[in-house]
Amino acid sequence: MAMARSLKILHIGNGRAFKIRAIVEGLRARGHDNHLVPVPPSAEAMPSTTWHDVGPASVPGQLGVLQRMWRIRRLVGQLRPDIIHAHNAWGPGWYGAAAGRRPFVIHAYGGDFLPEQYRGRPALQRRLTSWACRAADRIIVTGQHMVEASAALSIDPARIKVLPRGVDLKRYRPDLDASPLRARLGVGASDLVVLSPRYQVDEPLYNLNVVLEAFAALARRRPNAVCIQMATSASAAGAVALRQRAALLGLEGRYHVVDAVGNDLMPLYYALADIVVSVPSSDGFPVSVLEASACGRALVVSNLAYCSEWFRDQENGRLVPVGDAAALSTTLIELADEPAQRTRLGAAGRALVERRADYERCTDALEELYFQLLDEPRNPSGRQR
Repeated sequence: MAMARSLKILHIGNGRAFKIRAIVEGLRARGHDNHLVPVPPSAEAMPSTTWHDVGPASVPGQLGVLQRMWRIRRLVGQLRPDIIHAHNAWGPGWYGAAAGRRPFVIHAYGGDFLPEQYRGRPALQRRLTSWACRAADRIIVTGQHMVEASAALSIDPARIKVLPRGVDLKRYRPDLDASPLRARLGVGASDLVVLSPRYQVDEPLYNLNVVLEAFAALARRRPNAVCIQMATSASAAGAVALRQRAALLGLEGRYHVVDAVGNDLMPLYYALADIVVSVPSSDGFPVSVLEASACGRALVVSNLAYCSEWFRDQENGRLVPVGDAAALSTTLIELADEPAQRTRLGAAGRALVERRADYERCTDALEELYFQLLDEPRNPSGRQR
């Protein structure tokens, strides 16, 4: 439900990221004035959002970070937004903290807090991230496991809010007709489709080689099985490596690497799928698992910390050990052989998302957080009391 007053919100983050676009679209629909500083710099990509590209740094390394901090701080002084919202603590959060204006909100994701991802970053970047988080009035995370991980950065847990990334239940739904997409991709009407939507194919932590190995085992048993792997142009080398590996496994014509798509087409890919697989070694909370569930698809996920907050094996999804291709292939074969199980899991997943991750309610909660921060009294430093 839209609030009574319109806010000027300055977002800082990757202007091409689907997760940021979804948040900005929801706020725009409620009448708020959205501005964005793209980090990294990029061409304008969001309609009805004022773009503020401060340009690349003219000096290298750490001096370049300081230069961009100064440019963004100057922009904030001119723009005077009601809220600064940094999308990711690492990178965008530094610039939001350096802007020196409150309220300041950070949306933190897996690479910001989870130790298996965070500890590999350079020491200076870890210190900047910790500083940015301590400067924020609120830090939004996607699950309780992220709250626990934030302790290593000395963050006051009272300033952390757990808020899932919601799903548009009108757009992502079970009754979509994917037959035109099926025809375009050359997928047969009776083919069993496994969808792997994690498009970061250059990053080992997503275990896409494990997905490929498990699918190969399924394909040996089910000649009609097809796997669709999403990828982006930025990860071309990883896509080539997966195609080459698929060819060695004899999967020509049955393993398709396709371009990642946005909210306009993504629901149709879920509608095309019989099974959706997301089995990384580490994750904050990918919205893709909620999207797949909203579309009533049978979901297979790694048994990670966030899963225990949402999914129960055999109840609303299937959980497999991290990196275990044999366990994943066994689960895929079982789901392929049991359409009734796929239907039951999909229906339970849809009910879960309706109950806990409705996009409208999640956007309402974010909007309410903004107004709460604006209305709270502050001490002389500008921080909420």
